[in-house]
Amino acid sequence: MSKCCKVTRICQNILAHNFIRLKFSFIYNHTRRFLNLLIAKMSNQEQVVSFVPLFFIGLSAVVSIRALFTNAPPTLKMLARLCIITFCVEMIGHVTKDEIDNYWLYNIFHFFYYTYLAYIFYHQLNSERIKIFIAVFFVAFFAFAIYNTLFIQGLFSLQTYTMVIGGAFIFLLAGFYFWELIISEGESLTRDPFFWLSLGLIIYFGGTIPFLGMFNYLRENFYEFTVFYHRNISNAFSILLNILIVVAFLCKRSSPKLF
Repeated sequence: MSKCCKVTRICQNILAHNFIRLKFSFIYNHTRRFLNLLIAKMSNQEQVVSFVPLFFIGLSAVVSIRALFTNAPPTLKMLARLCIITFCVEMIGHVTKDEIDNYWLYNIFHFFYYTYLAYIFYHQLNSERIKIFIAVFFVAFFAFAIYNTLFIQGLFSLQTYTMVIGGAFIFLLAGFYFWELIISEGESLTRDPFFWLSLGLIIYFGGTIPFLGMFNYLRENFYEFTVFYHRNISNAFSILLNILIVVAFLCKRSSPKLF
């Protein structure tokens, strides 16, 4: 009986060892492939330019990490998680955009991004009417995203309608937060992290929503302008947004022990 137990234990150890080796090999091979793709992209000057906004997205994600391990406000922790997820998705999408058609990845992410930002503002805003407005938006936006995916733009083309509606709503929420700050008698606006976030969102969506609203028309009739605007103007707005997010995490009211 003891010999049988020993044989069983040896077999289990061998199987466990082989499983760990296969798992490590899988992770190693895919990590190496990802890094090779990244290096290949960086060797192209045009790709280097396109990596600049990605760098600032990564910077905001790195700066936000410490908020998760300190006594930062809950809404700031939620923003930190969103920054980290955004960087991961953007990195994967940027590296694989020439290998696969990854519009579906961005379509799923954009739906999550807008609803999660609205959820953050739901907890940050004080007005009960606006909170009801946000709750209605969750239901309506979900229904529209499903309808848009099934009957209008589909999952495998860029869902600009979803981006325009979601971006416009976040633009409004940022404006509502500005209004609450103005009518309140609190401390300096610049000490509030969500002042900087709201400012960044207003600038970003104010500059990109009109472009996205006309994206399909511009792409068909003014392709070179569309590429120029996306590569330069939209990326500039993205860089500015992430700089202001970094400021939001570094301003004094974020947390007395944050940095």
